Amino acid sequence: MNNHQNAIFHQITNFLKTPLALLGVDLKNFQFNKICHFANHPYLCKGLYLLKSAYNIMRKYTK
Repeated sequence: MNNHQNAIFHQITNFLKTPLALLGVDLKNFQFNKICHFANHPYLCKGLYLLKSAYNIMRKYTK
């Protein structure tokens, strides 16, 4: 990964930290199934699944 890609990744993770923090989600301790089950709101779960997928894709390219 070059410096430009690394900078973009950190910008995206910083961008995601705020809304996820408001939902009580920590990117380092992401227990998605518990959050989704506890929330019991399908639209919220769908959004979190999309965010988790995007986060996992970004993590794959930073290794």
